[in-house]
Amino acid sequence: MQPAVFFDKETFGADRLAAGVPFRGAKGALSWTDFLAKTPLPSEVQRNIVRLQEAKVDYMPGLSSEAKKDALSRMSYKDFLLTVAKVHPDVIPFYQVRTHGLFGVGIDAVNALDCWGLEFPGFQGMNIAPGATMRMGFTPRGEATPKPEYYFHFPDGNASIARMLVRSLIPGSAPGRTAEDVVTAKFDYSRLDKSDSPVRIRLNSTVVRARHAGDPDSAKEVDVAYVRGRQLYNVRGKAVVMACWNMIIPNLCEELSEKQKEALKYGVKIPLVYTTVAVRNWTAFKKLGVRNVSAPGMYHYSVNLEDPTIIGDYRAAPKSPEDPALLRMGRTPCKPGLSERDQHRAGHVDLFTTSFETFERKIRDQLVRILGPGGFDPARDIDAITVNRWPHGYAYEYNYLFDPEWPEGEQPCQIARKRFGRIAIANSDAGAAAYTDQAMDQAYRAVHELLS
Repeated sequence: MQPAVFFDKETFGADRLAAGVPFRGAKGALSWTDFLAKTPLPSEVQRNIVRLQEAKVDYMPGLSSEAKKDALSRMSYKDFLLTVAKVHPDVIPFYQVRTHGLFGVGIDAVNALDCWGLEFPGFQGMNIAPGATMRMGFTPRGEATPKPEYYFHFPDGNASIARMLVRSLIPGSAPGRTAEDVVTAKFDYSRLDKSDSPVRIRLNSTVVRARHAGDPDSAKEVDVAYVRGRQLYNVRGKAVVMACWNMIIPNLCEELSEKQKEALKYGVKIPLVYTTVAVRNWTAFKKLGVRNVSAPGMYHYSVNLEDPTIIGDYRAAPKSPEDPALLRMGRTPCKPGLSERDQHRAGHVDLFTTSFETFERKIRDQLVRILGPGGFDPARDIDAITVNRWPHGYAYEYNYLFDPEWPEGEQPCQIARKRFGRIAIANSDAGAAAYTDQAMDQAYRAVHELLS
């Protein structure tokens, strides 16, 4: 079962599923020429893609490696393809959404240097030395730690990390001690908020204000107001870590300076949709010989058979094509042509105004067009649909196509995360990078700021 691309008639002129996308290390993979021959793309477009993927051409001769990096950081990958590599404009739709899963926008709003770091085609003959790319938190090409073939993930995403933290902080809240046994561990929620515990976790409690008890420069405590049910409560502590989204903090900490408030509001969260479809079986995938399908012109940019998860006592691995399975579909609503932050804002509106019925119609249409030739019938084979809308998802990472190159110490995230009296700030926004390790690093920094 191979990776595939589905070419939709609205974007590419015909509905066609092409399996066997070439990728490094694939056993028995087709050449790009043979793969593209199965697509509805015109012959000139096919030749351009083959050149991009296989030819070792230096499209910036005469420039040093550093000069090339500087130039690539100031142009989008789309512009690189059109004006530097000089491909046919009809090549662009084939690559347009390739950056959606990581950045939430297409190649019109992602700089070419980041795409070089992701090992996109067109750079293999450019003789660019390994080193950092522009985005914070981004692993430089050539410096990545070798990874095993399987990318570990919990069935509940990063929630298991939080569960392990709670289990360590509050002994007796759950059995076990390993990453394997936490997945099925039953938590005793009654132990989370005990008055005699050194750590107390109060669920369903939304903070609405954090204010120093006195002058912020000399106050010894911070008052925190929160709502639980319909009741307003107040607690007082020696220090507070604000670990919510940056954009929310100005509404909760009115004492902050206007400069810090503006910095906290700068980032615009990246909207994401993870749709899960429970199907009665996956025989259509087997018949078509595909596992992961990229759909660059459709409502969801990808349709994948969910990776089976086996960890501890948790078993979710269909053994036969006749067994039920989950499909994972990805969507990142945006509006090409705008700045990246405005594209994310347009995505927020899209998710707020789109009904579930629209999602369902789009899902059924997409799946029958891709999998119908393999016998898939949405009315018969779909058991359930879950649309996980994440309108304020990933932290915003600075994009120098649209953001200025601030001096050291003057980036919005650096101004935004400055300790304010006995209030510290920690979240992935504080590092301007949408990664779990960034959130942990920022938490470590915030706690040590308060301890110092």
